[in-house]
Amino acid sequence: MTVISTVITQYCTAHASDSLITSLRSDGRLEQREWKKSKLVAVPHWRGIIGYWGIAELGTWSTIHWLRDQAGNASSFTSAEQFAKDLGGRLNAALKALVVRRPLDLGIGIHLSVYERISGYWIPELFHIRNWADTSYTSLLPQGVVVSRETYATLTGDGDRDKHGDDSYRVKVHLELRGGRMLIFNNGDPRLFNPPAQAILGLMEELRKRHLLANQNRVETYRRLARRPIEVVSRAQADFCKQERRAVGGKPHDLAVTPGGLYSSDTGDYPGRFGTVPT
Repeated sequence: MTVISTVITQYCTAHASDSLITSLRSDGRLEQREWKKSKLVAVPHWRGIIGYWGIAELGTWSTIHWLRDQAGNASSFTSAEQFAKDLGGRLNAALKALVVRRPLDLGIGIHLSVYERISGYWIPELFHIRNWADTSYTSLLPQGVVVSRETYATLTGDGDRDKHGDDSYRVKVHLELRGGRMLIFNNGDPRLFNPPAQAILGLMEELRKRHLLANQNRVETYRRLARRPIEVVSRAQADFCKQERRAVGGKPHDLAVTPGGLYSSDTGDYPGRFGTVPT
């Protein structure tokens, strides 16, 4: 099970993930199959990034290759929301075509971050695309893949997500971020991720309050913030987890994009091959 994180601030949106891919053997042990390749995909047309957890490979199916194909077609949609909803629909259809031993083998979740041009601002949004029923990851949604907006609901607790794409709600997100708010999303294994993430975020907030936080307006600060809990969980599993049960690890990856569309990475995930973002 991959661990991924997404950090959204007024300066950038940053994603991070581990790279370990495993398969479950018939004896219940995990076979570690991949330790290096990225699970992050750039979507330059929407100043976006995709990270995923859950099913990675099955026969000829490769989630990362499929996501890259979808990202390459992003310019054919008139809005980021339309792209996100189409991505969810296509994913649902693709998963139904796969043959698995257990329905849970098709479990998947995606963080799709984008920027939307509203009232003269580039405003970030996170679309949560998944078929998991909840964060216990023990069952799937009966209706299949669903897509939801997450930023306004996370900032305010307002669960009426159907209206959160309206301009007034999106501008409120912009104002909250400009006021210093920071959003951190994580999925894959929240019980493992939350303790180090909350501790690191608490440290960052205390440094900010004491006016000791260096480079708080620099993108690399938030790339490292997104990546650090991934590194902590990976290191903890390497040191203390039974090898046959280890599900998080390998090379950590990060990728960030600014509202202006500038991508950067500390881990070689720079998407320059995709070309520049539209103005």
